[in-house]
Amino acid sequence: MIDLHAGDCRDVLASLPDASVDAVVTDPPYELKFLGNKWDASGIAYDVAMWAEVLRVLKHGGHLLAFGGTRTWHRMVCAVEDAGFEVRDSIAWLFAEGFPKCGDLGKKIGPEWAGWSTTLKPAHEPIVMARKPLAGTVAANVMAHGTGPLNIDGCRSAEGRWPANVAVDAWAASVIDEQSGNRPGQSAQRNLSPSKPGMFGVGHGADTKPWAPGYNDSGGASRFFYCAKAPKAERLKADGTAHPTVKPLTLMRWLVRLVTPPGGTILDPFTGSGTTLEAALLEGFHAIGIEQNPDYLPLIRQRLAPHDDTLFGAAS
Repeated sequence: MIDLHAGDCRDVLASLPDASVDAVVTDPPYELKFLGNKWDASGIAYDVAMWAEVLRVLKHGGHLLAFGGTRTWHRMVCAVEDAGFEVRDSIAWLFAEGFPKCGDLGKKIGPEWAGWSTTLKPAHEPIVMARKPLAGTVAANVMAHGTGPLNIDGCRSAEGRWPANVAVDAWAASVIDEQSGNRPGQSAQRNLSPSKPGMFGVGHGADTKPWAPGYNDSGGASRFFYCAKAPKAERLKADGTAHPTVKPLTLMRWLVRLVTPPGGTILDPFTGSGTTLEAALLEGFHAIGIEQNPDYLPLIRQRLAPHDDTLFGAAS
């Protein structure tokens, strides 16, 4: 079931009951400007009071997953922590679609500066993982609220590996594998030679300590990580409007599954084109979405149209 609200998340959050959601998975504004244009630069991602409201509506032990821009993410994380969350980890989402947001200085100054610029190609986005403080022990919190732990078994890799704090698309996986080299299948024994180059250079990590037993698999380092990519079919348009930062549905399904208990409710206070809401539906969760930009509401409805029998609390 989906409860979709149109409006400022600060106003809508104030109307939600205390401890009424199990998890928050969201993609706030990145507070960036480049090439003379504003890029979601409102300051709301740094608003401690807004994050305090998110904390209030979360159950004890509930997790927050929030994307951020690489240049501004640190300030968002500080606001999240100042609001009362415990920062537990960060997930790096590696991708291939980014482009350098700058030009070649040689074209502006002269040929002596050809090949010089001011930025790197963006190839990852950080995701903060934070948690509302537990009410007692983890076990006590789970019994009282159903929240606190992560769904490890539900988010293991195809080979059954423990989920990692890196998520990669196919392009990033190929780069990681090129750097790490492919390992032949072998028993549960880490067997890097001190003279054999690995991901971090010759000899790094060389030992004979046992791996997690029972895999006997092969391949590059990317096999440790969950892989996701966003096909064009997920980059919807409605009335000529498209969202600029659509996240892959497969990635969002993995994230909501990681932090939400069975039958739980997910909140997304920055709904955008609605990928989190669709991911929640497909994983069997309830969801509350809030979106301020009226241009994105048709995108959300288009995305959820195949599930229209689950849409209630129409945008208002």
